[in-house]
Amino acid sequence: MKEITPRPPAGALAENLDQLIEAFLLSQDVSLKSKTVYRNSMKRFKAFLIEREAGGAVEYLTKTDLVQYKSHLLAQGLSPRTGNLYLTSVRQFFKFLESNRIYPDVTAGIRGFKRSYGFNRDPLTVQQARDLLASIDTTALVGLRDYAMINLMLRTGLRTMEVVASDVGDIRQSSNVTLLYVRSKGKDAKDDFVVLTREAYEPIARYLAARRCNDPRSALFVSHGPRNSNGRITTKTLRFVVKKRFVSIGVYSSRISAHSLRHTFATMALEDGASIEQVRDTLRHQNITTTQIYVHTTDRVGHAAEKLIKL
Repeated sequence: MKEITPRPPAGALAENLDQLIEAFLLSQDVSLKSKTVYRNSMKRFKAFLIEREAGGAVEYLTKTDLVQYKSHLLAQGLSPRTGNLYLTSVRQFFKFLESNRIYPDVTAGIRGFKRSYGFNRDPLTVQQARDLLASIDTTALVGLRDYAMINLMLRTGLRTMEVVASDVGDIRQSSNVTLLYVRSKGKDAKDDFVVLTREAYEPIARYLAARRCNDPRSALFVSHGPRNSNGRITTKTLRFVVKKRFVSIGVYSSRISAHSLRHTFATMALEDGASIEQVRDTLRHQNITTTQIYVHTTDRVGHAAEKLIKL
């Protein structure tokens, strides 16, 4: 690529980074959440630039410097997903700089972090899922809520953030089917949905009745503690509740978390005959390759060559 000249020193770029970031953000037609990610990512990159410039390590930025920034991120112990978020932000930023003839795009050809073809959370067994639901005392309001939330996640594969963001009014009837509209990952509007079977919906209805709540604007699940009574439950609280329920049935693995309920849904659905397309649509995966990981794992276990060894 033909470089843009003259090239400003890296130190000058760092000094003016705040103004350049604001100009960059203004030019991006993305959500507020994405702009926040860009801003936070660029703050980290700015700190890297200032540190290197102070040490006299670089006068002009090159592709080699960006490779070293990638190594710097890796040394921070970031997950591949988080590391790729930071790299993507920097790539977009330098594309903006080059298009405005401010600084050349030195990120061209920089590869992202490799992600493993698996999940860092395990599903529950069918018996563990049954034990989990059976362990919840639903004679109290908190128990009704916890049962409704966990049951919902097991039967629909909803993410914790989707459960937390749901409102009472997001439950709607369509052609004699009950739907729960959700805001999927990376979207601003609640235009995706999951189907609520009778087994998924009835615990929610019992919880709302006990809460005496029929306001469509109200959060579907709320806190019942003294600090945030009737306030929307947080993802932190939801994860804590689920983890506490796991411990109550003797599940202590660090690979079992609230997100395991989503994996449990996918695994059980496939084992019971659901197609990969059905599971993809319910989980709302953007890429079917993600869903195929479940298929591979299920097939690998179900048709393991190890089972054929007779000694």
